[in-house]
Amino acid sequence: MNLYLSCGFLVFGGLLYFRFWVTALSRHLLALDSWRRVSAGLLIAAICLMLYALSDPFWFEYTAGRVLLGVVFTLLAFAVIMFTYESHARRGLVVIVAHYRWFGIPLALLSWGLGLWLLGWSYIGAVAELDDCASDDQLNVVCGIRNAEDLVTTPDEAFFIVPEFGGIGPFNAAQAHAAGRLMLVDLEAQIAQPAAIRYAENTWGDGDCQRTGVMPLSPHGVDLIERGDGRHQLAVVNHAPGETVEMFEVVAEADVWRLIWRGCVQVPKVNYLNDISLASDGSFYASHMYPPEFSTVELLKAALVKHATGYVLRWDRINGFGQVPGTDGGYPNGVVLDESQNILYVAHNLADRIDAVDMTQGGILASVTLNSPDNLVLRDGALWATSWDHEIADMAVCETKVPCALPFSVHQLTPTTLRKERRWRFNHAPFGLVTVAFPLQDKVWLGAGSADRIGYFSVAP
Repeated sequence: MNLYLSCGFLVFGGLLYFRFWVTALSRHLLALDSWRRVSAGLLIAAICLMLYALSDPFWFEYTAGRVLLGVVFTLLAFAVIMFTYESHARRGLVVIVAHYRWFGIPLALLSWGLGLWLLGWSYIGAVAELDDCASDDQLNVVCGIRNAEDLVTTPDEAFFIVPEFGGIGPFNAAQAHAAGRLMLVDLEAQIAQPAAIRYAENTWGDGDCQRTGVMPLSPHGVDLIERGDGRHQLAVVNHAPGETVEMFEVVAEADVWRLIWRGCVQVPKVNYLNDISLASDGSFYASHMYPPEFSTVELLKAALVKHATGYVLRWDRINGFGQVPGTDGGYPNGVVLDESQNILYVAHNLADRIDAVDMTQGGILASVTLNSPDNLVLRDGALWATSWDHEIADMAVCETKVPCALPFSVHQLTPTTLRKERRWRFNHAPFGLVTVAFPLQDKVWLGAGSADRIGYFSVAP
């Protein structure tokens, strides 16, 4: 909504700079015998806009809602003046046209100012301090789990494997790639502990990449799949000490899930990865966000213009890395492969969309617009995604708030068509900056890249 309103005000401000169309419209109005129909039309438009704004229970917490309210009152004022004081209004219009620069230029500047405000800021409501670990009537939280940017379950679905996200540039430039662990979260006991890891030969990686237990790990996106040979493979995007994809086998030993390192893949220096999706043959797809040296200014520009900054890569042991056609976009983020349909789903975070890419024929099958989508989960015949109900500039308040309780939504989409099936919206929840929604039985679990907790809410079948 903000983008459309912003474009409207920017265009309107540009039109006000040209006097000829205002003069033509004024002549048309002055030639009418009566302005009653015009005032009635303005009244109807004001009522429609008011009903639309009030359909959102949190409308007053958003810049779009407040601007729409201002437009409503402006239309109502014009409608009343044109209906009640038509003769005065006609004379006033003649004065405005005669001294257009005194009125047109200030209105154009006001319109441009509103357009830029709407473009940069969305949510202006209160953001609570989340110092305690308290659930509310919408969302339950489990604390003591740091920066759970992504979630996958163990084969028995009794545990989550969670990466402790260490940040990326330019968002977390001061502390990007901080060391983190792979955690096991017991879903019944709701406690977390580091996963036990032992190291073996590099048989699932590229053969050249090496890792030892003393090397730092800065995990990001993860995926778990049952390979064609029946073993369970976990892939982890890692940012330290260099850019790699780490491969682990997930095994049950003495009723405890453990990880066996089976190799890693060295990522080309020009790439900066985010998420990963495995195929059953051990190959994978990974989203390249943007160049490693991407600056904050470039990121803000991409957020405004929505231009492409990255793409999706495919890797296998024979061919290595290659760019996947049709996956270019603004900050490719979440990626998931539907191997049965040979469709790749890609979330473009800065472009505010999710694409379904046909890997057989090539090209995009469908797209859906969501604000800042992140990780994607394909499970039980549905595609799950998250969206932020705010803009990047609204996150300035998050410098001193971790977790940051900005509003967000969870979406259930139909695979292939990407039709929106259901939406759960969270304002003033004990959570925020959500990055993944993972359905499991009668709950949907949530993770975030900057938080001390995970959350969950119940869903009806």
